[in-house]
Amino acid sequence: MRLSCRLFTLAALLFTVPVCAQEVPDSAAVGVTALGEQFVKAVRDTSSAFRLQTARIIYAPATLKRVSADKLVGLFEQLRIEYGQLEYHHSELTHYVLHVYARSPLREKWLDIQARIEHEAPYKILQVVFIAEVAEPVYLPNGPIQSPDVLTWLNSYVDKLVSDDDLSGSVLIAQGDSAIFERTFGFADPARTREINPVTRFNLGSGNKMFTALGIMLLAAERKLSLDDSVSKYFKDFPYPDFAHRATIRHLLTHTSGLGDFWTDDYEKHWDKISTLRQILPFVYADSVHFNPGDSFQYSNSGYILLGLIIERVSGMDYFKFVRTRIYEPLGMTHSDSYLQNDADTTLALPLTRQGKRWQVAPHGLRGSSAGGGYSTCRDMLLFIRGLLSYKIVDRATLKEMTTPMSSSRGKNFDYGYGFMIWRSESNVVSYGHAGQTYGVNFELRYYPQKDLTTVLLCNQDNGAFDSLRHNIEKLVTGDR
Repeated sequence: MRLSCRLFTLAALLFTVPVCAQEVPDSAAVGVTALGEQFVKAVRDTSSAFRLQTARIIYAPATLKRVSADKLVGLFEQLRIEYGQLEYHHSELTHYVLHVYARSPLREKWLDIQARIEHEAPYKILQVVFIAEVAEPVYLPNGPIQSPDVLTWLNSYVDKLVSDDDLSGSVLIAQGDSAIFERTFGFADPARTREINPVTRFNLGSGNKMFTALGIMLLAAERKLSLDDSVSKYFKDFPYPDFAHRATIRHLLTHTSGLGDFWTDDYEKHWDKISTLRQILPFVYADSVHFNPGDSFQYSNSGYILLGLIIERVSGMDYFKFVRTRIYEPLGMTHSDSYLQNDADTTLALPLTRQGKRWQVAPHGLRGSSAGGGYSTCRDMLLFIRGLLSYKIVDRATLKEMTTPMSSSRGKNFDYGYGFMIWRSESNVVSYGHAGQTYGVNFELRYYPQKDLTTVLLCNQDNGAFDSLRHNIEKLVTGDR
């Protein structure tokens, strides 16, 4: 997460990881997770000789050739200085990412130290890439998520996160149309005067991309556009004409166009006055092209602004009105929209970030866009999933196409369809939906077709406990322990 993640400045440690198979073989998994405990021991032990020996054991041959021993040993020391004598808890392996859970006595926080693992034997550590503050690790109960004992445990776990980590948010788990677990907790404002309730609207972050993609597919079904239309057809003044001629709507949908992100420091200087997609276009035009269309995957907010503007041009309707009338209203999503932040008539959960031990309002713009920033509730998101499955918005073939991997996220543990993320668990359980994160915003929606289960998690905080809750609910649903 953004709140506490840290990319180390040891530049030699940060190199591109090749993408090969989907996961480390079961026969090697135990040995890989053992690397986590050895890593923590090297942080605790200040002996240079011990640290050097450990580095030679736990790091991949490619890393040992590329990075000097001094830098590898220096990483252990850097962690000890910043976090103290780490107390090891356990390690987990998710595809090619090793999660090492340890407590920092210096910061009085639990950490998730994430390291990438090489994609072939001997499956050693390639690089340490990420450190996040998380809730205290727990051991999960056995049994299916629908089990009364498991749901009782989950209820107690939420209580613990609220008590220990001051978590605020809303959670819903549904079997088919019916909720089997539903909780709201915490506050919608830093003054703690507004308790969160089932109709409190939360920011979805990038969750809006699902609605934007559906809008495009609706217009394609009506033959008002084609997914193979070029960007230049709709943006004749695009600053990179060759790119605009080759890039298509399909490339924009799948994050394979080569565009990056309009969300820059310059954009944030103006975002409190921006309320239309047209006002964002100059920031998209200021973005550079990173690769030729179709050559790679790069998550692109700029691409989804262009898609929203295409919807406006083809439909003759304001993007926000289009989504409201063509998606929200037909599905009965009465608590969903891209609300203006200064609209006093709606109950919005303010985005919060920590300032010491207190919460304060995180920076945010005036309004969301076709790339993200709309608001909704758990119940509305369940209506959204059930409406999709009833083919009230697009037909069966279109929904299948949208939720089929069209591009690889290159090692980030998800693939991408048309506006939908597609995940596959360690035990091969598939889910689709979307996640969203930005300042004071955490959101995840997943539908598990094999189990007919929907999970919705909403949070208005930069709080590592959200990731812990999300991760553990995923494990309870998939059975991965």
